[in-house]
Amino acid sequence: MSNVSLVRVGVLTCARYVHISGIWGPIIDPTCQRQFQGCTTRMTGMVMTHVWDMDKEGVKDFCDTYKGVEAVENYWDMVGKVDGVILSDFDSTLHFKELARPYLEAGVPIFINRPFALNLQDAQEIIDLSKKHDTPIMSGSSFGSAPEIEHIKREVAAVEPIRGFAAANSMSDYATHGIHGLYMIYACIGGGVKSVAYQTPDWHVPNGHLTFEYEPRGEGGKTFYGSLQEISGTWGWIRVFGERTFEQFVHSGIHFWVPLLLEMQEMFETRKMPEPHEAIYEKVQMFLAGFKSHVECGGAPVGLDEVGDWTAPLLNPDPYPDGFFG
Repeated sequence: MSNVSLVRVGVLTCARYVHISGIWGPIIDPTCQRQFQGCTTRMTGMVMTHVWDMDKEGVKDFCDTYKGVEAVENYWDMVGKVDGVILSDFDSTLHFKELARPYLEAGVPIFINRPFALNLQDAQEIIDLSKKHDTPIMSGSSFGSAPEIEHIKREVAAVEPIRGFAAANSMSDYATHGIHGLYMIYACIGGGVKSVAYQTPDWHVPNGHLTFEYEPRGEGGKTFYGSLQEISGTWGWIRVFGERTFEQFVHSGIHFWVPLLLEMQEMFETRKMPEPHEAIYEKVQMFLAGFKSHVECGGAPVGLDEVGDWTAPLLNPDPYPDGFFG
């Protein structure tokens, strides 16, 4: 019998627009009743031990599927019982700051799913709590952690200075899956975005196109532009133009999903964030600038410093009743 201790994970939200129930959960617990892409071998060192959701029937289904997971009554009740928390329900994004607060204040490392926040004030509030209590946080996408990304980053470094890039990712709507391409681009190209423009007939469905204006890089660097095609029926792809041109596909499969989970585990174990607070905040700025470009500005570029106090619209109605968080 192995004496290796598994990292205890608390599941914060499990019943609505989540990855934990049907994708991450079966990978973390390959012995459960709900397999994902034939995964039957343990690929992480994590174990789900506790769960909370306001949907009690959803919690019951989760506990029936993942044996040994204990339901807690209140969303803050996992403090002191887990080594890390996964908060993944997109429909709860408007309330990530309330749901995460008990864990941020208690120093419990927490993964907060994309898009992290629907306005900059909420994003800053979460980041400020993380800094104040020295609590590691992470917000990511599997498109930013896929095995191909490290290869792409090496190639990008080799072709500097970048003259431009084109990319594509499969999406359903901009807010939940269009953002995957944005995270992929950030992982490959890095930060320094000045403005984002998003042209689409309707952000709720494919297709659309984003244009990113980047600040000049390095000595003698020039402004360069990149594009992201938001479509259906593909996965991930990028072509980068520099001293030479290269392109790379990002492929689907079980190997695509595991690296992000391993990054979560490493943060829970080491208490080291995989990227700085500034990177998390800049990705929120990029997401919101693109959203505001379409919703408020007819597709015209919106500077990251022009997002202001704008709040992105909800995809689905807010599931939490008035007064739920006091």
